[in-house]
Order: sequence, then C-alpha cells, then structure tokens
Amino acid sequence: MKRENIKLAAAVVSAVFVFCSCAVHKSELLIEEERRAGLEMQSIQDMISSRAIPPVEFELGSATLLRSSFDLLDRVAQILLRHPKLKFIVEGHTDDTGGDEWNERLSLERAGSVKQYLAAKGIYPDFIKVYGFGHTRRITEDTSERGRALNRRVEFFLTTRDWETIF
Repeated sequence: MKRENIKLAAAVVSAVFVFCSCAVHKSELLIEEERRAGLEMQSIQDMISSRAIPPVEFELGSATLLRSSFDLLDRVAQILLRHPKLKFIVEGHTDDTGGDEWNERLSLERAGSVKQYLAAKGIYPDFIKVYGFGHTRRITEDTSERGRALNRRVEFFLTTRDWETIF
C-alpha cells in the first residue's frame, strides 16, 4: 500500500511538472508569436511612412473607410490570420476641430469601422478591441491643416495580454 502511494505521488508530481513546463513553453511561444507579428506590423508601418501604401483614411467627418485603406487593412488581416492567438487593439484619434463629444464618438466609430472590415476578412471579432480617444492623444500641437491631418489617425497594437489588463 505504501509503495502504491509513493508511485501515485510520483505520478502526480510528474504530471504537475509536465503541465507547468507546457504552460511555460506555451507562454514562450506566444511571446515569440507576438514578436514576429510585431515585426510584420512594423514592416507595414514602414511602408506607410515611406508612402509605399497609404494609411487608413476615412471620408471627411465620417467613419466610412476610403478604398485607399483597403490594401493596408488587407495586409493587417493577413498578419492576424497567420497569428490567430494574438489580440488586436485599434485606437481611433481625431484632430481638435469639433466638440469633445463629437470627436470621441467619431474616433470610436472609425476604430469600429476598422474592426468590421477585419472581421469581414475572417478575423475573430472578439480578438479585436476598439478605443476612441478623440483629440486627447495628439501627436502634434500644430493646428495647421498638416498638423491636424497627422492627429487624425488610427493606430494598431498586437498583444497576448488579457483584455482586463489593458488600460
């Protein structure tokens, strides 16, 4: 009887060790997957910066995506389809024209339009979180048309974190 208890205890310890090592391994795999997808996203960002592809653009004062945005969003969808365990955050931002409430709603609707587009491409919608920040997170204080255009943007982020730990 004592020998059987020792064997049982050894089996439990082995099972716990295997489970723990698998959890650590899985975490390492997710971290590596996030790193690789991040590099792919960075290459898209570089193409936008070099004007090889246009950024996400909307009709003026609207959340309707312009056709010029489709190439970029299709590339993003391909990355997300290759890395289905990753979660995707879309942040909408506006310039300082219009009221605070209007800008916050518009920025959220624009982020939502990106989510809808990606969902239509096969991305699981529950893995996409949208936020609208209106004009509260400007990248420039320049109020010229050029400066305001820079503030009107959509930003993307990849993560492996749970939604509850973000923001």
